[in-house]
Amino acid sequence: MPDSPKARTAPGILYYDPNPTTAKLATASLRLAGYNVFNAAGQRDAVSMFKVHGASGDNSIVALLLDASADPTVSASVLRELVRLPGAANLPGILIVSRRNPNPIPAAAGLPTVRRPFSSPALLKVVSETVASIDAAKLPADMDDIPDQRKVQLARLLAKHFPSLGDLDHLDMGAVDQLFTDLEGAEELPSPPGEQAIHVDLAAQRLESLLEMLSDDSVTGVLSISSVGREARLHLAGGQIRLAEYFGDDEDLKLGRFVVEGGFMRDDELEAFIVGRDPAGRPLGQRLVEAGFITPGELATAILAQAREITCHVLTFRKGIAGFVPLAELEASSAAGADENKVELAVSEALLDGLRRLDENAMMGPHMPELEDIYVRDDAKVSRMAREILARDELEVLELINGRNSVKDIARRTRTGTFAVSRIVYRLSKSNVVRRRVTPVTV
Repeated sequence: MPDSPKARTAPGILYYDPNPTTAKLATASLRLAGYNVFNAAGQRDAVSMFKVHGASGDNSIVALLLDASADPTVSASVLRELVRLPGAANLPGILIVSRRNPNPIPAAAGLPTVRRPFSSPALLKVVSETVASIDAAKLPADMDDIPDQRKVQLARLLAKHFPSLGDLDHLDMGAVDQLFTDLEGAEELPSPPGEQAIHVDLAAQRLESLLEMLSDDSVTGVLSISSVGREARLHLAGGQIRLAEYFGDDEDLKLGRFVVEGGFMRDDELEAFIVGRDPAGRPLGQRLVEAGFITPGELATAILAQAREITCHVLTFRKGIAGFVPLAELEASSAAGADENKVELAVSEALLDGLRRLDENAMMGPHMPELEDIYVRDDAKVSRMAREILARDELEVLELINGRNSVKDIARRTRTGTFAVSRIVYRLSKSNVVRRRVTPVTV
């Protein structure tokens, strides 16, 4: 995986391929061979990834692999923009071509090629040989004669929507170039609200990097994250997280846990209140406030505690996609709690908590308790221990370890979250106070 410590030191390949199916197969082969692959589906992705991981970034990219079989003009435009970046022209490059068009980019005719359809061994052979012989496969330094595909597309749109300007052959390309330059330089031009402005593959780029960028830019909008049947949404305003939503089976991420943890309701009171569905379909927090169980300020505190936990959780996603939609302002339901009660969670603060948790996960490694694991208490050892040695949360968890309760059961009863319980059980296990229950095998 590209996010493991080993992958971060592996040679990086910037791989441009607009076809997600073929890109997935080639990427899998390259990663199995020990390469760290940065997938780019478009010119903007390729440029931004090279800026982060190329010569002016962490310098992990050692070669470029570009698909030129689908649309050579677009691939040529991508290559032209890449070789303009610092250090790119010193890297080796490989073109993926078709049998019908073995030389799709004349300016890059000297680069080694892989012809479709190709096998994994054939691809890996060309990649390994190219990386080993850098001087023989350097990217072309002069690509100025290659037209910018974005400008060509702009000219097509102008000819289509403004026929009075003439057809494509009669347009003033100098004016088109100037218009394109003006649009590119108009930094104050915002992305249209409601349209996704950023799309990230979590296998190629870390979520914390995306959150850091959104925080630095003090943006307002919704960041959606999805991975293997799990989905979350973070509502951001000016570098602050106002609300986090999670759609999955993780009970410890539901709002009720944070209402109880905050001391605003007892567990039995909450359980009695949420029995049955609300006919009006109101959110739990709204129902609790309207029923007088908690105040709007207490709800805001619980919502922000939930946002912190959800943010920590999604930072563990190493597969999936993330997309950001800019908004002029958040919906009223997202902004109300923080606006009225001055309760906010800085993205930087949530990131710090999440990164600490990642470090703790790495420390526990394969010994970290799973949610369905059941542990047995060694009562003899516990009886010989002084009670003041154990912290209050450790005592609470220890009392519930009885050979029947799973880690998830204990988290549900203590309302402290599965990660907090797993961390405590890990400490108790390493101290030989408890041990994992092993199911007998019938012979």
